[in-house]
Amino acid sequence: MRQELTQKQVRKLALSQRMQLSLDVLRMDTGRLRRRVRLELARNPALTCADPDLVRQPDDPRAGLIAQIGLLRLPAEELRIARDLVHCLDDRGLLADPLAEIAGWLATTPAVLENLLPHLHQIEAPGLFARDMAECFRLQLRARNRLDPWMDRLLDRLDLVAEGSLSAIAAFLGTDHEDARDMIAEIRSLTRAPLGIAAPDGPPPELELTAQGTLKPGAMLRLTLDDADVSAQALVAAVENRTRTLLRIGTALVEAQGPWLLGHGPRRPLTMTRLGAELGLSKSTVSRAIAGVVIRTPGGIVPLRELLRPAISSRNPGIDHESVLRTLARIIDDWPQGQRCTDGRLADELAARGIHLSRRTVAKYRLELETPKRVSC
Repeated sequence: MRQELTQKQVRKLALSQRMQLSLDVLRMDTGRLRRRVRLELARNPALTCADPDLVRQPDDPRAGLIAQIGLLRLPAEELRIARDLVHCLDDRGLLADPLAEIAGWLATTPAVLENLLPHLHQIEAPGLFARDMAECFRLQLRARNRLDPWMDRLLDRLDLVAEGSLSAIAAFLGTDHEDARDMIAEIRSLTRAPLGIAAPDGPPPELELTAQGTLKPGAMLRLTLDDADVSAQALVAAVENRTRTLLRIGTALVEAQGPWLLGHGPRRPLTMTRLGAELGLSKSTVSRAIAGVVIRTPGGIVPLRELLRPAISSRNPGIDHESVLRTLARIIDDWPQGQRCTDGRLADELAARGIHLSRRTVAKYRLELETPKRVSC
């Protein structure tokens, strides 16, 4: 009896772990899932993947990092974690995923990783193993002995650097325009990809819509396993479950938004709640599954989230926010010269087109379009 009870507890625990892994994989965006799979491919030779970008290549710069880590004076367990951490880097060389999540992948704790990172930050090239772009730039500037207090503070406002506003930076730091110009130039001279791999513009499309309206799998991960490793089996099953769920959601989205995706129809209002109800999935499951996922269409790359937009109101159940803006912009552009254009008259014109809005709501939409600057009221 005791043995049977123990077997049931172990079986329930294993089932619970598999379910948790399946949920974790489902809510990963494309980039995070690929990093998770890359780690497992490096650790388990029985696991294979058809994606050539995830298979270790002879000229992979990650191999050079692992060789450098082997020269660090670290305890054996920390060396193991450090080598595995290399496979968790994104294509830029940064740790883009939450440290607590990465710690779970490596069967360690965030505190261990925090203590390990200063050692890894000494590796060539500077900026590797940073947790964000600001830290990546700090590491590079420190290596150049150029990280002064003003530069360190400016790295917390990279938005000002991107704008290139000398006045805003000078006011923020209390410096003059010449100093602000020099700091912008130095930050822009730094590399955003210390690993040396050309980072893609975005995640690879996991779904593809043909010109004939057929949905096909795109760059979806396909894993195979040559042995009975339990943890690897769980990962393969979790990835397959994510693929099935994503295809179900993608098929429903294409059925609803196919005309818009193919360029000959409007986008229909559709919410996660409604889509989930149609598929027998919860709203949270839909939200997890489409996070960071894009579809390739004849008109370009579209994030799946762009296919989910609520209607503007119960009075206009088939019209979304952007459709109203486009219609209102056309009405204003076609408004007869010299005739007074008021919110009330615009509301009447919209109503004639089947869009029923109050005058005050029309005024809000005009502010979004910035039409008060272009049309006298």
